[in-house]
Amino acid sequence: MMNVKKFFAAVAVAAALAGAASPAIGQTSEGVAAIVNDRVISTFDVRQRANLLLMSAGIEAPNEEMQQRARLQALRDLIDEALQIQEATRFEVGVSDADIERRLADIARQNETDLPGLQRQLASRNVSITTLRAQIRSDLAWTRLMSGLYGARLRVSDAEVTATQNRIAANLTRPQYLISEIFLPAENEREFNEMEQGAMRLLQEMQRGAPFPMVARQFSGAPSAASGGDIGWIASTELSPELQPVAERLQQGQVSLPVRTPSGVYIIAMRDRRAGGAPGSSSIIDLVQITAPAARQADLERVRRREEGCPNLERQLANIQGASAVELGQTAEADLSPAIRERIAGLGERQASEVRVNGDQVDMLMVCSRTAGGAGVPDRREIEGRLREQELNMLAERYLRNLRREATIITR
Repeated sequence: MMNVKKFFAAVAVAAALAGAASPAIGQTSEGVAAIVNDRVISTFDVRQRANLLLMSAGIEAPNEEMQQRARLQALRDLIDEALQIQEATRFEVGVSDADIERRLADIARQNETDLPGLQRQLASRNVSITTLRAQIRSDLAWTRLMSGLYGARLRVSDAEVTATQNRIAANLTRPQYLISEIFLPAENEREFNEMEQGAMRLLQEMQRGAPFPMVARQFSGAPSAASGGDIGWIASTELSPELQPVAERLQQGQVSLPVRTPSGVYIIAMRDRRAGGAPGSSSIIDLVQITAPAARQADLERVRRREEGCPNLERQLANIQGASAVELGQTAEADLSPAIRERIAGLGERQASEVRVNGDQVDMLMVCSRTAGGAGVPDRREIEGRLREQELNMLAERYLRNLRREATIITR
């Protein structure tokens, strides 16, 4: 299922979630919390969703501040869902009761119970199952709308897949971390301060026993929230510069303090770590060695900078007197000598190593092709699926941002 994180979700965590103890489900005297175009969101709706949010995050007996934070996030989620339902209705995208019941049955199974058992669990936290049904309806409708608008138009090129596969293979030589994340986006100093305060409150709840995946699923503003914050194995260099030294210090099972980055505040959990593999252990590489008299070093430098690659190599060397190229052929990068691996480390296709002087000759190595493979490298179909999902999420977030900008939203 596509996860479209709400624009306000992180702001809610940091400014946060506000209000008094929840009334009984049957309470009927309620005020208006917000009006989204012509749709009313009641204070009862907000309290119900806040209780569901806290229950889903595994937060037991929340204090007054956490209840307040939950209500602000609930309001922002309900505003987004109102916009999503209105847009789905405009495009005549429907969700049947049978669709919702199937999703409810899935949720019940995940909680090792049946539908009556799920209702009892919800009632124990003053949540009506109607609240959960409404959330499921908006999620299904929005997912179907985005898939209908963009799904058939998304294209992932072979070059994108190859580049991603090669990058993953190259990163396998570096330290690897199995990380989960909670991300709270911020844009200005006030929001950063609020997010850091909200992140500390979430840490306190996790110290009291709230599971990291459940908290991430409800509060994180990253796409990984749908999987409980799990981003899988990641190379150290793929983390933002602010997170790299934090991850380096964390031991297995530890959770970081809030970390400020240019786009927001992170909490990361180190689930496991491992050293990188041998350089090139997951790549097949095709190399050419180019040599020329030392007097022609500047000419080879020009060839290197052009990055035209191997296809037109003969033409590129035609005017360099004494230059020659020797094909080294395809080989597993791990089988190359350490000296050669060092020279070509980090080079992509069509790129060449630095020109080195060796007596009265100069030489360089050119990468004709580099094919990722081996353990730890997803196959092309899996990578294509990932790239399509990333693109669809980005388009959906942009679409929702535009809906917010154009809507009439009044909060009380």
